[in-house]
Amino acid sequence: MKNDFRNRYVLDAYAVLCYLGDEAGSDQVAILLAKAKTEDIQLYLTWMNLGEVYYRTYRKHGSIEAEKVLSTIKKWPLELLPGDESLTLEASRVKASHPLSYADAFAIGAALKYNAAVVTGDPEIKSASAKMGFSLFWLEPQPPSGQIANNLSENGVQLVLGFSGGLSSPH
Repeated sequence: MKNDFRNRYVLDAYAVLCYLGDEAGSDQVAILLAKAKTEDIQLYLTWMNLGEVYYRTYRKHGSIEAEKVLSTIKKWPLELLPGDESLTLEASRVKASHPLSYADAFAIGAALKYNAAVVTGDPEIKSASAKMGFSLFWLEPQPPSGQIANNLSENGVQLVLGFSGGLSSPH
């Protein structure tokens, strides 16, 4: 694997929630997860961003669903990044200079630290990217594709489709 941003991606809460809710752009996150499973790319997620996913799920769907989501994400082919001193200070510098959430600053801080692109559809992160120059993987709405679902089941990546019916079983 090359040591450049084209092989390293940081998921922000927007990307994770987009995928979990099967919203526009979720197919792009699914492809990244499939590529991470085969080790073609490296995926990262900060605990701060996972915390945001957890509390939003908890608020909207309750504690049981939030725990299911947490358990599922912990099985994904990605590295969960703790808020250690260097990442926290990097995120703090980002937050001090740009009008965005602290959790978004952690995703950006991780991207800067690991020379990775931030995977998002969040306009505040896009604006910060234009000003700071970090790489961005922008989630664009894509038409549904049965081929993507087939590829996912073949690669064994667990796809979570929406919250209304709960979490799907692994294929």
